[in-house]
Amino acid sequence: MRTCFVLLLVAGLAGCAADVKRADALSPISTYADTRNRLLVNFQGDSSVTATPGWTRLTTTWRRILADRAASSDYQLGEQAGAVTPTALPATLLVVEVDRLRQQADGDGLGKGSLRVNVRFTDGPSGRLMGSRRYETDSAEPEALEGQLKDISKAIIEEVESAQRIAKRDPLPEAPMPASTPAEQPARPAPAPAPGQSVASREAAAKPVVAVENQERQLQKLQRSNLPFDQYQNEYRRITSQ
Repeated sequence: MRTCFVLLLVAGLAGCAADVKRADALSPISTYADTRNRLLVNFQGDSSVTATPGWTRLTTTWRRILADRAASSDYQLGEQAGAVTPTALPATLLVVEVDRLRQQADGDGLGKGSLRVNVRFTDGPSGRLMGSRRYETDSAEPEALEGQLKDISKAIIEEVESAQRIAKRDPLPEAPMPASTPAEQPARPAPAPAPGQSVASREAAAKPVVAVENQERQLQKLQRSNLPFDQYQNEYRRITSQ
């Protein structure tokens, strides 16, 4: 039986029998130009997943597969272990969250099974969410996990390659003036868009910090949900349109 990955972006998975489904409502991935070709991956998992005996072997194998795929596209991949934290150098941080893993051990390999993965594409220095995708095995019978990791890794790197490059980071909005301020300051004119940045993207970046953080929390909660694909797509559209 074929392995069917429900991916939230079209990706040509050459050399495998995976089917790909597209969700048109999802926003494109963006990256900052100064990250150049630097990538970091941080593997996270539900407690029920990280406690399994195969978790370390799974992430070790996945890191190697993802690094090989990145190198073939001239990207350098490093790893951030532990909690997700801001990076010292500009880089695109891939937060790979495995919230479901079913595995049938098979000797020294990963064996067969199924998994569901949420990937957050974030800006390393600021932690700003630049986009997210969900990948889920949709097969009635267990399939080789290593083959599934190769398919997902290929799709992740293709997302990064096709991402919109933003020229520079917009500064975070200034904190509002205290209510006790005697005189109101005149409103400052909005800055012109940076080179390669549209007015729409500038306005999106200028949303209040609280609104941006609230949207990111909603997206993270959605990623951990068990919604069917169509409902997941509708909820994603509702959150990102706020």
